[in-house]
This record gives sequence, C-alpha cells and structure tokens, in this order.
Amino acid sequence: MPKRPARKVVKGADVLYHYLQKSLQDEDVWLFQMLVAKLVTALGIWFPPSGYGVLPIALPHVVRDPDCRGLGPKDQWSSPNAHGYVRDDNSLVKGLAGSFSVESPNFSEYRNRKLGGGFVAAHAWRKTSDGGYAARQAPTNSFWPNLVWLPTNVAKLTDREGSFAQTFVQALSTKIYRDAEVSAPLRSFADDAWALLPEVPEFPEQGLPDTADLNFFEVPTSFFQTRLKTIRIASAGLRCVEEGRPLQGKVLHTRYTAGLVNVGPGVARLLRLRLDEYADGVEAAIGDLSNGSAGESGS
Repeated sequence: MPKRPARKVVKGADVLYHYLQKSLQDEDVWLFQMLVAKLVTALGIWFPPSGYGVLPIALPHVVRDPDCRGLGPKDQWSSPNAHGYVRDDNSLVKGLAGSFSVESPNFSEYRNRKLGGGFVAAHAWRKTSDGGYAARQAPTNSFWPNLVWLPTNVAKLTDREGSFAQTFVQALSTKIYRDAEVSAPLRSFADDAWALLPEVPEFPEQGLPDTADLNFFEVPTSFFQTRLKTIRIASAGLRCVEEGRPLQGKVLHTRYTAGLVNVGPGVARLLRLRLDEYADGVEAAIGDLSNGSAGESGS
C-alpha cells in the first residue's frame, strides 16, 4: 500500500496573519485595509517624539547582521564587523523597550504594563533609498522613526515590501516624527537617517489617526543616561584600537572585546569620531532635558 503523504500542520500562532494576508485581502480589500489600519493604530507602540529629539538613534554602534547567529563557535552575535559595528540579530533593538511601561489612551490591556513575549520590534522601512537594507545600516537600524513594536501576527504584515500595512506604518511614522523637534547638535544625524529612508507613497491625511490615539512608551530620563554611557564605552574601546593600546577590560560584550583586535586603526578612528560627536550631542540634549528646555520624555 502506498504511503500517505504527511499532512500539513496549521499553527494557531500564525492563523491570524495567514487569514488576513491570504484570505481577507482577496475577499474584501477595503475591509482588509480598514482592519489592518485599526490593528496598527490600536496595537502599535512607539517611542515618544520628545525622547526621539534627545536620542534619535538608540544604538548608533549597532547594525543588523542576519548571519551573526550560528551554533556553538559559529555564533558571532555581538562581535564587531569589519567597520567596528556590533553585529546584532535584532535582539539588542528588541531589548530597548524591555523596561518601559506603555501609555495607552484606548487599550486597557496595554496601559501601565510592560511588554512580555509575542511582540516584534518591526522596522517600518526594510529598504533604503540606495537599495540597501535599513536594518543593516547604523543610521537607520535603531532610528526611532523606523521602529514600532507590534504583536507578531500584525508585524508580519508590514514585512511585505510595498504592502498596505507597510505603507500605512511608514506614513504614520512620518506623521509622528518628521516635524518633531530634535536637539540642535543631533539634527544632522536625524537628517542623514531620514535621507536614507524612501519617501512614503502619497497617503491621504484623513486616513491617518490622530497621534493622541496612539500608544507610546513611557521613557525615564535614566534611559538616555544609560544609552549615552554605552556609546561612550564603545568609543573608548575603539580609541584604544585606534591608538594601538590594550583594552581596559570588557568593551560592551565578550565577543566584541575579543574581535576588536581585527578592526583596523583607521577604521576604528572613523567610527570613534562619529560616536563621539553623537554622544556629545546626546549629552547636551540630556542637559537641556534636565533643565526643562527640551520638554518631558513622555509623548
């Protein structure tokens, strides 16, 4: 008797995505778009615009590298690439929001709670204007306008290049951040990141929600201090490489410390100078925040 082919298994965790993407969109595209817009609006969580003005790029020394993860000695997560950047699989980006509570105007399940499992730090733009990948470039990998936290099934919809979900998220991000005030020493960094992100296809303003209806993280001032310290640590390690001096203890991660010896002095200097300039700008912005001239860190 011939062997029966193995039956495929359907996973409940993936059902909503497949139904929306493969069924509802074909059956009723208008309803599909309305529902996706509602899900992104109601369930997406953003970094507050005022915090973006103090720290437009959360991890300027980190880039996404899908090849960094492997088994045993092949695992190269957190090691430096040839340009001195930390190689990440999105773990460091996802972890940025781990300590934040959520400020939600309409959804009580979010309000004053921290995120558990099942959320993705989704990149609004996958591709850059030069045809590269946004997550693989330091200016856009952890650029807050390029990040929104979404439940996994909703986040998957935004991964499809040119899809309605992706375009809606991009248009919403542009509305939130494009005209937000950025501390003067950091404007060039924000402008450089925006320049890498393609213009969003024309999207009707009336189709976008009011920002007062969106969810934002509640970010304490200590978060900016912690991020600044991390950038300074990376810079100090790169300066040692640049000047041919031994490293003073661990720099960020064990693999990053071990791999710094393979980064050329000239390359280390280029990244170190950029990190120093950025860190100086963040430090000045934190000072303004403490003095009350940069507003509160909430939305």
